Amino acid sequence: MVHNSYSWIYVVCGICFSSLAQICMKRATTFGAGEAYWFMYLMGSGSSYLLSFAAYYFALKHFSISKISPIMTIGVVIIVVIYGIGTGESVTVKQTLGILLGIVSLSLILT
Repeated sequence: MVHNSYSWIYVVCGICFSSLAQICMKRATTFGAGEAYWFMYLMGSGSSYLLSFAAYYFALKHFSISKISPIMTIGVVIIVVIYGIGTGESVTVKQTLGILLGIVSLSLILT
């Protein structure tokens, strides 16, 4: 597979949009169904998922699925770190170890 330095932009965008979609969905749950903010976050989530699927599509044109699929799971780390800690949710030692093992496994896959 041929990829250039711009190919990684698709990967990063896919991860970011997927993470944003999940965060918007979580925010939507804090409002009652049918409320304006609920609808706004729901539409933000759907739009972000659409953009993430488009980015994954283009990423798969440049990288093998055996590399891209594990890399895309880094979105879980982003959600835990940015949203979880940012909103005051506690992160356990077990979760921290899981994140670290995930990062180590990604580095092994990419080398």
